[in-house]
Amino acid sequence: MISGDDCIYPPNYVESLISRMSDNVKIAVASGRPNQSGVVSQERSPSGSGRLVRVSFLHDVGNAFPIRAGWEAWLLFKAVQMGFETKVFNELTYAHVRPRGTSHQFTYWGAAMYTLGYHPLYAVGRVVRSLIKTTSLNAPIGLLRGYLAAALGSSDPFVAPFDPSLRKFVSIQQRREIGRVAVSAFSHGIG
Repeated sequence: MISGDDCIYPPNYVESLISRMSDNVKIAVASGRPNQSGVVSQERSPSGSGRLVRVSFLHDVGNAFPIRAGWEAWLLFKAVQMGFETKVFNELTYAHVRPRGTSHQFTYWGAAMYTLGYHPLYAVGRVVRSLIKTTSLNAPIGLLRGYLAAALGSSDPFVAPFDPSLRKFVSIQQRREIGRVAVSAFSHGIG
């Protein structure tokens, strides 16, 4: 289980996830969703704390995950690349006490976008979405600063790119998502 020190789980959280993952052996990573300061949103993909990772999947990837920026997202992308599923059970909630991203001012998240091979348009979209969703400029500036620092060749091995096959897989997945969003916007008269 991946968990931060600022998370409080209900008594049946882990048991519920294990039961659901047992019902579908294709799920490699599963989580509930965070309830942060009373704000509960629908999550599309497991993120941050509260994630359970199937041991057999960890065996398949060498019993470890790489220690680089983006390692948590690497687990998700690698699972999908290998034919597994990731799942959020939105009805399972847990408390996330501290606002997410505050300990690193979002720069690690920006660097992670680069290390994982995020398509540049997708990375820009995340920065813009962050700008729209927040009243502070910390998140969008941190995302952009982290992405650019990693892209411009930081010597820190923590922000070194992941393997080319995974980076290509991530970029292709995101190009498809960009295409779906563009087609949807155009068909609804927005574009």
